[in-house]
Amino acid sequence: MTWTRVTDVDEAATLLPAWIGRRLIGLHGRFGLLLTTGDVLRITSIGAVHHSSDGVILLDVSLDNAGVPEGADLAWRSKHFLGIPVPGATMATVNLAHVVATVEFLASLTVDSPGDRDAPTSAEVVSEMSRMADEVSDATPASSVASLPSNLGGDVAQLGEPPPPIEMIAPASSVEPVKKAKKNKKRKK
Repeated sequence: MTWTRVTDVDEAATLLPAWIGRRLIGLHGRFGLLLTTGDVLRITSIGAVHHSSDGVILLDVSLDNAGVPEGADLAWRSKHFLGIPVPGATMATVNLAHVVATVEFLASLTVDSPGDRDAPTSAEVVSEMSRMADEVSDATPASSVASLPSNLGGDVAQLGEPPPPIEMIAPASSVEPVKKAKKNKKRKK
């Protein structure tokens, strides 16, 4: 018997019943596989489908935590909910022939980073930093600019260029370590 491992969502969907193929392959959510034993295997996704030459189909699944899902209907509460058997054991392979039904406990969502839509572009960041630098230099009196240390040299990189090297023009002055004061111990007689 030869096995074919399928990870392509479209190809795997053709091997599975319609809802399972479209809904669980490559998506993350809270799902349950009702098994022929009456137990419910809690999973978060199907990662791959294994198809044998004689028609057996196995599912590589990511396991969810065991226990009754929050808000489950009373009819489902009497079921035995299987999940991660020990910490770190989050993967399993299930024979599709032992799956009677598939249920969704929590709607699956496409995950976006929280601020992706609101994040400024690189050009906006450069423009804002330039504006802020101008404000700081306008607000800094000339006398305090002259008193700033001038031992660093360099240039500003343009967008798309590697950053210029920072050159040390004058060596930094040495710093003496802070000495701790000695405690006077009084001897008891």
